[in-house]
Amino acid sequence: MRQLLFLLFLYFISACSLWAQELIPAYRLPINPKIYISDTALKADQALELSNQNQFFSKDSLRAPKHGYYYWFEIDLQDFLSDLIEDSIYFYPSQVEKGALYIFREGKLTALSYNRFEENELQRTNLESPYFIALQKDELIQGNKLLLLTQYIRSTPNLSRIRFGVGNPQAHKVFSDYLTINSFKSQVLAFFFLGVASVLMVFNLILFFNMKERQYIYYGLFLLFQLIYYSRISPYLAANFGYENSLFFFWLTTVSQILINTFYLLFIRHFLELQKVLPRFDKVVKGVAILLIFFLLFVSAIIYMEPYSLLQAKIMNWQRYFMASFAFVGVAYLWKTYPGKLVYFVIAGTLVFTTGALMTMFLFDLDYMITGSAIESTIFALGLSYKIKLISIEKREAEKETYQTRLGALRSQINPHFIFNSLSSIQHLISSGQKEPALRYLSKFSKFVRQVLENSIDIHVTLEKEVELLRVYLDLESLRFEHAFEYNIVLPENADMLYEEVPMLIIQPFVENAIKHGLNAKKSGDKILTIHFKDSENYIICEVKDNGIGRKAAGELKRANYRPSRGMSLTYERLKLENKWQSIEDFIQYEDLKPGTKVIIKIPKQ
Repeated sequence: MRQLLFLLFLYFISACSLWAQELIPAYRLPINPKIYISDTALKADQALELSNQNQFFSKDSLRAPKHGYYYWFEIDLQDFLSDLIEDSIYFYPSQVEKGALYIFREGKLTALSYNRFEENELQRTNLESPYFIALQKDELIQGNKLLLLTQYIRSTPNLSRIRFGVGNPQAHKVFSDYLTINSFKSQVLAFFFLGVASVLMVFNLILFFNMKERQYIYYGLFLLFQLIYYSRISPYLAANFGYENSLFFFWLTTVSQILINTFYLLFIRHFLELQKVLPRFDKVVKGVAILLIFFLLFVSAIIYMEPYSLLQAKIMNWQRYFMASFAFVGVAYLWKTYPGKLVYFVIAGTLVFTTGALMTMFLFDLDYMITGSAIESTIFALGLSYKIKLISIEKREAEKETYQTRLGALRSQINPHFIFNSLSSIQHLISSGQKEPALRYLSKFSKFVRQVLENSIDIHVTLEKEVELLRVYLDLESLRFEHAFEYNIVLPENADMLYEEVPMLIIQPFVENAIKHGLNAKKSGDKILTIHFKDSENYIICEVKDNGIGRKAAGELKRANYRPSRGMSLTYERLKLENKWQSIEDFIQYEDLKPGTKVIIKIPKQ
């Protein structure tokens, strides 16, 4: 059974192949016409008479046509009639611009108009898009020929390469929507660029709405007009941009070339921030962009008044030469003068894109420009990613500077707070006649102030330095309160922890609070303060423990004589800055002891 199915499959394939081989020769059979060139307009009867007199000649030695001349082509189908077995014929003209196809209808020569922008006899297939005209066999002139008149107003094809084609309806129906190898390659390239451009347009649109920077919308528009221009390759793409209206589509694809350059320049201005970095060159780029807008308006007016205008074609060529020259000069200038690595993306992208555009211009193959655009888009995708990275780094640096400034401002407020308390204590000792305690206090105080001033530039100090400052402070407080309390500082077992950095004087307000509200309010018994530093994975943990009256009793005393603690409020603000993405309650915890209070402070490691 399997063998039988396999044989049937082979038979089907063979039959299809034979059928296709029979049809393929009858689809777009190539015809090399003869030509007659005239500097004056001829009537069709005159052209036919010249044809009968063998005045038409081979065009193989000709090159580009001249403007203002009339070109008549003699299309002899005598050798192809045996292949065109049906009554209908499909004729495929080449290099369509403006002209007429002459046939024999109703006993006379009849002109079938064909052109790019007006209603005419031309039809078009979907994929490969050759123009064609459907004829009857009995409409051939003298039973075997056609005459075709054309003027080359804008286009300048190589006349020696022009070929016309004929085919029968059956072959046309089967093969007109199939792609040649070259057309398939172009279609794949066009849709590949469509994919790249679509992703990048969405990406830039998202960036624009998030970052509110015009460079992203300019680059998105640059990609959009590239896509419109390249849609000429595929009617499926072109259908989205008004392809059915030939004149509108011609205008749109023409001005797209100008808008591609305009939005590219605007993108480069903002991408490289030329207004800040190179203000003079920025004015030049801006001036060229404005000039392109005038070009666009002028070209649009010409197309509206005379779509076949040679002047419009010349202006577009001038624009291409001018922009190519400006691109190479601009790249050289940026290479020499622009600081930073962003310029390398612009140089690489511009050179690739301009090279592709020039190759398309001189080799008449849009694939080069599409390939250049795809590579250029990839380069600028990397460039935009790199710039976003730079912006992110700059933002972090700015936030860090702001954070350091704020921390410094808060710390500078803590220092006077303590200094005023200390000066008040010295004043009390002197006024009460306690000279020796006053001198010892002043000595300790000067040591403390010196150490603070030595580290005034630094926002953070090592834990070792913080402990040293804490000891001096506790000695001062002990002298101030006539050794009314004892203190003990327990260092972490891991000696390396002493080199971890912490915000300067971050523990001091908690110690001050414990002495002032916990120990000093205690009327009898030993007064002991313990400060214990511990290590954890992400934090330095400091426990400040006293055996004072406890939070409840201290709270009642505060209500009776309330005065907000400036040092504690400043410390809370500093900790909020240090841990801006988390709640302050996660870093300061209170525990009630019997007797006393324990405060646990978690300081993130730097």
